[in-house]
Amino acid sequence: LLYTIKFEGGIQMSMSHIQKGTSPMYSTSTFQFQPISKQTPTLLCEDEDEDEEEKRPLTSCAPTPNTATPHHATAMGTRYKAPFSAVTSSLRPSDPRILSKGTEVDEFGFIALPKETSYHANSRPAHQALVDNPAAHLHWTAHLEFTQNKTVDELTWDKISPLIPKSDKVHCLIRQGIPHVMRCKLWPRISGSLAKSTKSNLSYKDILHNCWDEDTVTTRMIERDLVRTSTNNVFFQTINASGVNRLRNVLRGISWLFPDIGYCQGMGMVVSTLLLLLEESEVFWLVSCVIEDLLPSHYYNTNLFGSQVDQAVLSKLVEEYIPDLHAHFDHHSVEINLLTLNWFLTLYTAVLAPRITLRVWDCFLYEGSILLFRVALGILSINKDLFLAQHTTEGIFTELSNAPSHVEDVEQLISHSYEITTSLTDHVLQEMRTEAAATLNSTINTLGKPYDPQPREQARKTADTRASWFSQWFGYGASVSDKAKNIAQTEMLEDLRKNIATIVRHFGGDTRLEVSPDYSFESHQRDIENFKDFSRNRPLRARALMDFERHDEDELGFCKNDIITVLNQKDEHCWFGELGGVRGFFPAKFVLLLDERSKMYAIEGDDRVSNEITTLVRGNMCTSLRNIFEHGLRRPSVMGSALHPWHFVEDAIDHQIKEQFTQILGRLVLCKTFRLDEEQKVLQPNEMLFRAMHLINASHDPLNISPDVKLRSLICAGLNEQCLHMWFATLCQSTEITERWYAPWSFIRSPAWFQIKCELRLLSKYAFNLSLDYEINNKTQSEPVKQDVQDMLIKHHLFSWMS
Repeated sequence: LLYTIKFEGGIQMSMSHIQKGTSPMYSTSTFQFQPISKQTPTLLCEDEDEDEEEKRPLTSCAPTPNTATPHHATAMGTRYKAPFSAVTSSLRPSDPRILSKGTEVDEFGFIALPKETSYHANSRPAHQALVDNPAAHLHWTAHLEFTQNKTVDELTWDKISPLIPKSDKVHCLIRQGIPHVMRCKLWPRISGSLAKSTKSNLSYKDILHNCWDEDTVTTRMIERDLVRTSTNNVFFQTINASGVNRLRNVLRGISWLFPDIGYCQGMGMVVSTLLLLLEESEVFWLVSCVIEDLLPSHYYNTNLFGSQVDQAVLSKLVEEYIPDLHAHFDHHSVEINLLTLNWFLTLYTAVLAPRITLRVWDCFLYEGSILLFRVALGILSINKDLFLAQHTTEGIFTELSNAPSHVEDVEQLISHSYEITTSLTDHVLQEMRTEAAATLNSTINTLGKPYDPQPREQARKTADTRASWFSQWFGYGASVSDKAKNIAQTEMLEDLRKNIATIVRHFGGDTRLEVSPDYSFESHQRDIENFKDFSRNRPLRARALMDFERHDEDELGFCKNDIITVLNQKDEHCWFGELGGVRGFFPAKFVLLLDERSKMYAIEGDDRVSNEITTLVRGNMCTSLRNIFEHGLRRPSVMGSALHPWHFVEDAIDHQIKEQFTQILGRLVLCKTFRLDEEQKVLQPNEMLFRAMHLINASHDPLNISPDVKLRSLICAGLNEQCLHMWFATLCQSTEITERWYAPWSFIRSPAWFQIKCELRLLSKYAFNLSLDYEINNKTQSEPVKQDVQDMLIKHHLFSWMS
């Protein structure tokens, strides 16, 4: 088959798509250029009606060989040499001579720097020029003809699906590069932003109308940064430049659509770069798609939590894929995230040359955030020798800041980035993000919503909520607001369910366990009965704190974390027990009795043995519960900040026991004095909640531990006692206190708290052994053994006196 495609502007391209050697005139991927006429070339997308633009054929944006125009065809492809030749036509000035005398700009409108000047944010040497390969244009045209054209008519853009399906062929074409003249049409289709805009109930004009009159801190920050975003580009250099108003509109629209994000400076760099290629509305929807679908949650919010998680993941990936470089950085105490954070926030628009950035974006819009890690590892690997040659921290940081500017061969960067990360997949990345988020949760205490390593589409819901004031004039504003609140509650409940199911799977292993919650009214009546259910004749068990070597036949040897059945405790210092069918004596201070009142000990639930349970509970489930407690939490005043759920917990517990304070206090003293609660559960759930709260305050307050850590410790205590669901019910049933602390539409005051209790009841089936002081202890130290143990050992033999 021989494809002959005629382009506007004067060339005809012929390509053979048959096997090599079968065509006498053309070999595979052979091109013939035949001048047809000298017409003005069509550059990118002209400033015309969108419907007319979509009806244009794919060949209408083909490069031309006319050297009098901004494009210049060479044997290697079409080179963009003239000023502004690579920007969208609606932004390009009609007369390039408006520039000051002596000012040289490149095809993107950046003021060119001398060749010896190093590249940094928004500037690049003049000798580098964007080149479009005609072969890539022809390959894309042929692929779209085969997959999208279902008629005999000429294929036009409006006949192509708004979302191009993912396939190996498309992936291969994208890695080879999208023709620059087709990016304005293909980017919205491979990213999904075109499909998103067509499905949206709000148009871009509606969003601008709603947000234009806003005067907030966010809008003032945007105005302040407009001319500071891209200072070396003529389209954004002054307040009256042609691109500034577009930049203002898009940033305001994004801040209105995503109020939890508002404005982030890194986002300005992304928007200004996209405005050079796409129209204003297209940029808005593309950035919305990046925030919703391509990046994890919390990437651009106030504390940049999602971005910090990715920096922690990047450090782990450097250690895995470039271990010698990681060791070099670690030896010189170099934290690469001090610089790479800007790489990720600006999606490389601030550090790579535009022609390289565009190739990176080709892959990013198709693959998602995994591409950010591939490129970062590629840059570090390419410059590895320069880093290893530096032996001072300052020198390494200097090379690290200049590393992106050293990348000149985009093909080398793309190919090398994929070669060294062949084993990196989205699933692996998601697991690493979840683990990193759990670690950071203890240090970053403010999250509006639970962190999700997968992108979550929420803009449409947010837009409906923000548009409610406009809708109220037509009588349906209240319903929109109620719907938004219901959606928020559903999201939090689903997040809690997901985390509970993950914990259940962690305990279940290969066994089939019943994990469906019981929502019946009778299940609430059985909670106390199940709580008191225990086995009086069950022998005690203990977990070994350290290894103990067996020297005599009457001794019992064991290894650390072995579970020993205790048969006799008459001697205070040496007990008699059984392990693996072998019975013998062992030192009592080498073991720790397990709390197994009505439960069986499980290694999966012990955070001293299993690190995974710490991530699942403290990192994930505690965050979900905290967000439920924060939902609808009142503010102390109009200008005040939200109170913390821990303060509500303290108030509710004190209110619950104030009428029976003397009686409860007496029971607690008796239990502590005579160790009554060690053999069986003799305290009520509310009494155990009161005791847990005061124990946590007593251990955490002297160290000024944050309320977040206290709340997580209380949740762990509830899991240990197998009564977290009843503690939650106790707090929600304090009607007088909940009305004081929460709005009527909150989770705590709504009937939905019954459902949450039923979900939490699932965890009462499993045995947890979580340390309440996990986050305040030094985790690097081993678990201490009781005092004077070493004095009891004589040549590692405790019972030599019995021989």
